[in-house]
Formats: sequence, C-alpha cells, structure tokens
Amino acid sequence: MREHYERLIDGCRILMLDIPYSVEDLCNITVDLVERNRHVSDIYIRPLAYKSEELVANLKLQELSSDFTLITVPFGNYLGSDRLRCCTSSWRRVDDPMIPARIKACGIYINSILAKTEATIAGFDEAILLNHDGHVSEGSGENIFMVKKGIIYTPPLEDNVLGGITRDTIMQLAGAELGMEVQARTIDRSELYLADEVFLSGTAAHLTPVIELDCRPIADGQPGPITSQLQRMYFDIVVGNNPKYLHWCTQVRQPIAAT
Repeated sequence: MREHYERLIDGCRILMLDIPYSVEDLCNITVDLVERNRHVSDIYIRPLAYKSEELVANLKLQELSSDFTLITVPFGNYLGSDRLRCCTSSWRRVDDPMIPARIKACGIYINSILAKTEATIAGFDEAILLNHDGHVSEGSGENIFMVKKGIIYTPPLEDNVLGGITRDTIMQLAGAELGMEVQARTIDRSELYLADEVFLSGTAAHLTPVIELDCRPIADGQPGPITSQLQRMYFDIVVGNNPKYLHWCTQVRQPIAAT
C-alpha cells in the first residue's frame, strides 16, 4: 500500500495537486475505511486526488484548490479470463512529452479505454500498446513481461511505461525466489511472437498469462512454467500465506458480526 501512495504523491507533484495528507496519513485513512466498510470479499481500493475548485475554463493548475477522495468496491476477475488472447492495438501509448505516462492520471485512461474497446470488439481479451517508436509499452491496464531462454524481460519506464507496483513485485520475486535474471529493456513487437512465455501484471490483473497474440500462439499456446510459478507465488503472498513477505501486506481488523 505504501508504494502505491508514494506513486500517487509523485503524480500529485507533477499535477500540482496539493493534498493535505502524507503517505502515512493516506495509509491510515485507507485501513480505517476498509474496516468501516466491513467487506467480506475481494475489493478494489480507489484513491483519487483531484482539482476541487468550482470553476470552469481555468486551465492554470497553480490557481486551483485540490482534494482527495477514497472508495472501496467489491471486485472480481478484472480481465475476465485466466488465459489471455491479445492483439496489438492500433492506438499508441501516450508519450511523455505529451502527458506524463509514468503517473496514474485519469486522463490517460482514455488511451487505455480506446485500446481495450478495440480489442474486445474484435474478440480478444486485451490489447498490447506500442509506444510512438513502435516498441512494446504495456497492456491497456497492465505491465507486460516476456520470457526468452531463461531470462525475463520487461519494457523500461522510458518506453512510456507506468511504474507498476506489481511490476516491481514480480521483478523482485523472479530474482530472489527463482534466481532468474530480469532485464528492463526495449522490446520489439515481433519478439513477443517468438517468446517462450508472455504475461501481464497489475493490481487488478494480478499476474495473468498471455497465450496468444495477434492470432499467433505464444510457444505452445499454454501458460508457461515460469509464469505459473510466479503466479502461484504472487497469489500466496497477496493473501498473506507467505510469512517471508508478510511485510508487503497490511492487516485490517476482521468485521465483527452483529449480535
């Protein structure tokens, strides 16, 4: 949770969103809300910092007041499938000189929505976006990884990639637990076709294998062994079943049944 809010504060700095909360404050507010809402299922926590001034046609960030809101909602399978058939989107990932791609800004979701809609109308589960140089960037709402000859690759942040918290988690686990080399480097579209394994990662997507891209099977068209190992490990950690990584989880009090 802390890393998520550190990223949010970074985004606030870029967008001049002067919210009156520290990372510690935001963590405490979140725990309190989760406990108060008494959920008994998986949930999605959505924090939002925004410009709250009741004005129109003022494009000057420095003149507008800011605020913060937080909601929690029950949440199921984000991608709708445990094995993804993807397509390369005709929409390109936003470019940093136009809008900062490395922050989680609401306006960027238009880019993601156009790509996701195009993909699903065409019968695919998800879209893979290229950057303006034609290199692989990410999914519509996930980071992307490729496995080739025992090495895991993922596009670098400089390729207009969001610095995903789950992305960092997977990179750490692959090195520490599987002893694998992980490289952040530019990836060509055609490299994905020839990969041994491809998978997506994200807070909502967790870790999900890609078995097909542009009607071409990835390897044998089944989830690969490294993807499956990382997926099992990740799920154990996020539900608190791995004591070694329990410090990555935040405990909240269980709802008490009414008497």
